[in-house]
Amino acid sequence: MQKLKLLAALVLLCSSSAGAAEDYWQQFVHYTMNVTLDPETHMLTGTSSILYRNNSPDTLTKIYMHLYPNGYRDTNSLRAREAKQFYRKLNTDPDAAGWINITEFRILPRQAQEDSTAPMQAFHVDDTILEANLPEPLPPGGEMRIQLAFEEKVRRHSGRAGYRGKQYDFAQWYPKLCVYDENGWNNVPFHLTGEFYGEFGTFDVTMDVPFDYIVGATGAVAEGDPGWSLVQVDTSLDAEAWQEHAKATKDSIKALKEETPRRQVTFHAENVHDFAWLACPDFLYEKGEWDGIPIHVLYRSRVKSSWSQVVAERGARALEWLSTKFGRYPYPQLTITHGLLGGGMEYPMLVMNSSESESLILHEVGHIYFYGMLANNESKEAWLDEGFTSFQTAWYMESRYGKWGYDREKDLQDANWLDRHRPPLTRRQGNRNWAMMYMNSGHNEPISRWAYEYKDALGYSVNAYTKGRIFYEMLRYVVGEEAFDKICQEYFRRWHFKHVNEQRFKAVCEEVSGMDLDWFFDEWLHGTPTVNYKLGKIKKSKQADGSYRTEVQVKRGADGIMPVQVQITLPGDSTVSKRWDGKATEGSVVFETAEKPGKVKLDPNDEILDTDRLGNGTVRLEVHPQYPRWNYNPPDAYVLTYKPFAWYNDVDGLRLMLSARGSYRMTRNLRAELAFGAISKKFDGSLRYEPKMPFGDGFKYALQGGRIEGRIFAGASLSYNWGKLLFQPPRHRLELRYDYTRLDDANYAFTRFDIAGNTRDIRNWSPGEAGFLTLKYSVNPRGFKWRSNVSVEALYGDANLGGDSQFTRLATEIRYWIPGRSSSLYVRAYAAGFVSEKIDLPIQHLIPAFSADYYTQFRKHRLSRSKGAFFPGAHYQPPGGGNMRGYYDRPEFLSDALAALNIEWRRRFRWPLIDRKLIRPILGRTDLVFFGDVGTISLPNASDKTLADAGIGFVFEKRLPDAWYTLLTGTNFTLRFDMPFWVSEPYEDAAAGIKHNPLRFRYVIGFQRAL
Repeated sequence: MQKLKLLAALVLLCSSSAGAAEDYWQQFVHYTMNVTLDPETHMLTGTSSILYRNNSPDTLTKIYMHLYPNGYRDTNSLRAREAKQFYRKLNTDPDAAGWINITEFRILPRQAQEDSTAPMQAFHVDDTILEANLPEPLPPGGEMRIQLAFEEKVRRHSGRAGYRGKQYDFAQWYPKLCVYDENGWNNVPFHLTGEFYGEFGTFDVTMDVPFDYIVGATGAVAEGDPGWSLVQVDTSLDAEAWQEHAKATKDSIKALKEETPRRQVTFHAENVHDFAWLACPDFLYEKGEWDGIPIHVLYRSRVKSSWSQVVAERGARALEWLSTKFGRYPYPQLTITHGLLGGGMEYPMLVMNSSESESLILHEVGHIYFYGMLANNESKEAWLDEGFTSFQTAWYMESRYGKWGYDREKDLQDANWLDRHRPPLTRRQGNRNWAMMYMNSGHNEPISRWAYEYKDALGYSVNAYTKGRIFYEMLRYVVGEEAFDKICQEYFRRWHFKHVNEQRFKAVCEEVSGMDLDWFFDEWLHGTPTVNYKLGKIKKSKQADGSYRTEVQVKRGADGIMPVQVQITLPGDSTVSKRWDGKATEGSVVFETAEKPGKVKLDPNDEILDTDRLGNGTVRLEVHPQYPRWNYNPPDAYVLTYKPFAWYNDVDGLRLMLSARGSYRMTRNLRAELAFGAISKKFDGSLRYEPKMPFGDGFKYALQGGRIEGRIFAGASLSYNWGKLLFQPPRHRLELRYDYTRLDDANYAFTRFDIAGNTRDIRNWSPGEAGFLTLKYSVNPRGFKWRSNVSVEALYGDANLGGDSQFTRLATEIRYWIPGRSSSLYVRAYAAGFVSEKIDLPIQHLIPAFSADYYTQFRKHRLSRSKGAFFPGAHYQPPGGGNMRGYYDRPEFLSDALAALNIEWRRRFRWPLIDRKLIRPILGRTDLVFFGDVGTISLPNASDKTLADAGIGFVFEKRLPDAWYTLLTGTNFTLRFDMPFWVSEPYEDAAAGIKHNPLRFRYVIGFQRAL
C-alpha cells in the first residue's frame, strides 16, 4: 500500500509539472547591438537590431520599450518627482544628467534584412517608456525585427550606473523591450523604488572603447579582446615586485594605445533577460574557476590587497553552494567586478560589487539565480528574488560559520577594544530584531506589494529583504528541512530560464511538501500579522504504571498563526518536542514519558517570529557592563547592564554612583541609580520603569521616583509618537506628564555663579512641594533645504496635584536650520511665561535669560544640579530658556515671562598648521560659530528689560576612544567655547563701584551645542 501511495504521488507530481509546462509561454528576443563610448563627451552611440518572436496566444498591435536613462534626464522625470515626497531633489545638475534619444526607429518583417532606407516608424516617448503601433498586427508565432539607433548621454554615477572618474558602469542602459506575459504588457515606468523585469533571449553586443579601457560584461567573449590579458595579476609577485610590474604594464598599454587607439570586443549571451557591462582603464584582472566554469574578476588597482585571490575563491564557493542547493550553474562564465555602486548589483553572469565581502558576493551571485534565471517581476514581487537570495546568503553563511552567520573569529582579530568585549548578536537575531521593530511600529506593510506602492524606501527594503528572508526561514520550518531542500531543487529544475511568480512557486511548495499552504502564503505575503504564543497551565501527573502525563496549554495572543513547537526536558537533558497547529486561540499538547519532565519551552529555536518570548519559558537574565553604542537585545534574554560613575558637588563631595539599565527587546525598560556621597554619607537614587504598552510601539508609559541631591520626586508620563512615515518628518509627539517634587535638603538648592570675579551662591529651588501636569506637543516639519522643530508646552500646578502653589506656565519653541556642506544657519525662537497670578512662583520653574530653567537642569544636567558640581569660573551653560549666553553673570535675570531669538551661523573650520596633527586627534572636528541673541524679559516686581549679545565661538566634536566610554556618558564628546564679546546690558554693581563695558572678553563653555 505504501508503494502504491508513493507511485500515485509521483504520477500526480509529473502530471502537474507537465500541465504547468504546457500552459506556460514566454516571448523571445534577440538583441544585436553595436555601441561606441566617447569618454571625452560621456556619450554612448549605438545601433540595435532586435528580433522579436510572439509566442503568446494573442495578436499584438503595439510594442513598448524601456528607456531607463531618461529617469535621470531632469527634475521632471517620474523618479525625480517621486523623490520630492522624501525631500530629495534628483537630476538638478544638467552637467550630471543622463538621457537617451532614439534617432532612428524602424519595424521590419522578420525575413527582411537590415535596411537603413526603410520608412521610419512613428513612436511616442513618455518619461522612460516608448510606445509604438505596429505597421501590421503580429499574430501568435509571428516574428518581426525592430531596427533602431540611439545616442545616450552617460550620467555622472547615480543609482546603479554612470561614470565616476574614468570608470563607466552600464546598467539599464539600452532600449529594452517590455515584457508581454499573461497579464499583458508590463510597461511600468522607471519608479524611484523597485527593480526590473525582462524577456529572455540572446544578446550579441559589440563595444568600441578606448584601447586602455578594460571591459567586463554579461556573456562570454565571442570576438575581439576585452583587455584582460594586458592587466592580469601575477599573484606570485610580492608587493614591491608587483609595483614594478604594474608600472611596466601601464607603459606598455600606453605604447600600444598609440598604435591602436581603440578596441572592439563582442560578448554573446543566451538565456538571459538583461545585459550589463563596465569599462575602466584602471582595472586589474584575475581568473578563477569552479568545475570548469571560468570566474573573471575585475577590480580597481587600489583594492588589490583585499580583492586579489580572495574574490575568485569566494566566487567559486558561491557557485558550488548554489549549484548544490538549487541546480548546477548553467552559464559559461561568471564575472565579478568592482562597481561604483555602494553595496552591489546583479546582472546575468555579471555582478558589480563595492567590496570583497563574502556575504555580498553570495548575495549578488545568488541573484543570478533569483531574478537572473528564476525571473520574477522584481517591481511586483521583490520578495521572490531579494527575499530568496537574502535567505540563501544567510543559509550559506550559517552553514559555513555556524550560528553567528559571519566569520566571527576573523572579525575579532581585527576588532577594536569595544567590539571584542561587547556581547554580540547573531546575524539572524539582528535581522529579526529589525523586522520586529518595523512590524510593531504601526507602519507595517505586506511583503508582496508593488515596490512603488510602499510608503517609502524603508517599507520596500524591510519587506523585500528582511521580512522576505524570514518568510523563507519560516517556510522551511513549516514544511521541514528535507521537503524544503527538495522544493529548492524542483523550483529551479522546473522554472529556470522562465518567469516565475507567487502562484508558480507556491505550486512547487505544495506539490513537494504535500501540504496546503494557502494560509501561509496569504498570511505572510498579503497580510501584516504578528505572532505571539505563550505557555498556559502545565499539568504533570504520575500514572499508575509510574510513567508521567504532561499536558501543556498554549495560548495565541495575536493574529498571526504558526505551528508552534512545544519542548519538554527530561532527566539527562534529553528533549521531546511536539507541534500544535496554532490556529485556535488556545490549545494543548500532551506528552507521555517514562520519567518526570522538567522545563517546558515554547518555540525553543525561535522559529515563528514571536514578538514577545517572555511567556515562552525560554528567556534568561543576562548581566553585562554598560558598553557604549549598546544595541544588544537578544530574543531570549532580559538584559541588565551596569555602569559605575562619579562626579562632585560641595554637599556630598565625591558622589559615587552605580547605574543599571534593563530591557527586553527595547521594551519593559528599567533604569535605576544608586549614589553615595563621601562627605554627606548619604545614599540616594532613582528608579524609572517603562511597562510594555498594549497599543503599539508609538505609545510609551513611564513611572519614576526617587531622591537625588536633596530633592524627592515622583511622576508618571504617557507619550505618543506618530507620523505618516516611520522615520521621516513630519513626526509628531504628544506627552502628558505628572511630576511631584519636594525639597528635602536645602543645602543642595543653590547654583554657584562667578560674578565679577566673586563666587556667589544663588538659590535655584523653592522650599516645599510642587505638583504639576505637563502637556507638550512637538513636530518637525521640513522642506528640501530647511529643517525645523516646533514645540508647545503647558505646565499647570496647584494644591490638588500635591503642590504648595498654583501656577500655569506656557512655552513655545521654534528651531529652524538650513544645513549645508561647509556652512549652516540655525535659528531659535523661544517664548515662555506664567499666565496665572504671579505669587510665590517656584524658583525652579522661572525662566532664566542665560540657560535652561533649574527644574530642567535638575532633570538633565548633572553639572548644574547643585553648587560646586562644576567650578563657577568655567561659566558653564546648560542651553535653554533665553539662551543669551552673554549673561552668565546675571542670575537675577530670572523671569516670569521671556521672549528670545537666537541665531548661529556655523562653518567648518580647520586650524592652520595644527588641525590635523593636534586639534583633530585631541578635540575632533571644529566648527566656527558666529552668534547673536536678543530677548525681552519680565522680572518679578521690576520693569521689563531688553537684552542682546553677540560673539564668536568654537564647537569641537569627537568620537572618543572606545575605552573611555566606561568612564563617560554619551557616545560623542562635544565641547563648546563661546565668546560673547558684546552685551547690551553689562554687569553693574553701583555699591561696589563695578561697571563692565558692553564690549569686552567674555566666555562660556558647554558640553552640547547651544542651538
